[in-house]
Amino acid sequence: MIKVLNVITDTNIGGAGRILVHYLKNFDRSKYDVYVALPEGSLLIEEINKAGYEVITTKYGKDRSFELPAVREFYRIIKELKPDIVHTHSSFSAKLASYFAGVPSRIYTRHCAFDLPDNMKKFPRKQISGFVNNTLATTIVAVAPAAADNLTDMGVDAKKITVIMNGVEKLRELSSEEKLSLKRELGFSADDFVCTMSARLEDVKGHDYFINAAKLIREKKDNIKFLIVGTGALEDELKALAHSLDLDDTVKFTGFVRDVAPYINITDLNVNCSWGTEASSLAIAEAMSLGVPTLASDFGGNPSVIKDGVNGKLVPKKNTSALYEAILEIEADRELLKKLSEGAQNMYETNFTSAAMTRRLEALYDKEAERIRAK
Repeated sequence: MIKVLNVITDTNIGGAGRILVHYLKNFDRSKYDVYVALPEGSLLIEEINKAGYEVITTKYGKDRSFELPAVREFYRIIKELKPDIVHTHSSFSAKLASYFAGVPSRIYTRHCAFDLPDNMKKFPRKQISGFVNNTLATTIVAVAPAAADNLTDMGVDAKKITVIMNGVEKLRELSSEEKLSLKRELGFSADDFVCTMSARLEDVKGHDYFINAAKLIREKKDNIKFLIVGTGALEDELKALAHSLDLDDTVKFTGFVRDVAPYINITDLNVNCSWGTEASSLAIAEAMSLGVPTLASDFGGNPSVIKDGVNGKLVPKKNTSALYEAILEIEADRELLKKLSEGAQNMYETNFTSAAMTRRLEALYDKEAERIRAK
């Protein structure tokens, strides 16, 4: 039995936490004895308990990658639990603790991809970053090729990196009556073509380009609606932008939702406008699970998930005109939409199920366990 300790410091349920829950639901429990360390009060505790796993709560390091008391706390936990593998998610404190505790297999997952500043790719920062990461980790998971590129650009040994794309559980499907009811609740008609963005309302996600494209489209057609799912720091600002463009009937905001499935069920085209950080988008994978194609920016990990003309389309980042033209093209060509929808469903079933993702992670754990036994 391989004993694994996962460490995550999130108090809310973000992308890394959702991926962890998907992992846990699919692990082969006859081979892996898995524990999770989480901050006390984290919203993830309930989800992980539901999956049937023991949670070790921590006092320090809440929503912080590094905190000195957290290093001591994780060191104590690791010494008591004696795991074969410590798998960290955005916790530098746990990386340090597992190294100092002598854990034989130290894995961490790189969940993001972004444009690195030039000084991070040059001496001396590249050499320092490379030394730290290569020393603290025995292997590293990158959730997209773009995330792996970030790591190698910062001096990480490419041989340490394994790319495991994010996978998700298939979203539940609504009945035709449920879909119609939700559309009416939002003020949409039954035949409206719905474009949806499901992402944190932050600058780097590009919601303003989505809203500005909606303005251009509204001047041409009034049957295309725009749905923004989620919340974030820019919620008030983005609502004000939509209102100033007279889009109150065209652009709808859901606010925070625990279950995105109903909204994806009424979506004809999923949209991703990221320009600052994106690796392997969960929103894209979730949309694909229901056969919904994605129109995505060509930034970060998007090109590794969306194959242009197969399961969606790619457009240049920060380009309102390209978004506008692509949405009109897909809405007008129902044969193209059908082709992309079928491609999305096939791509999900082949590459982006949570079970497929977990099998790949288990293979990595097995490889690490063999390495440990060979010593």
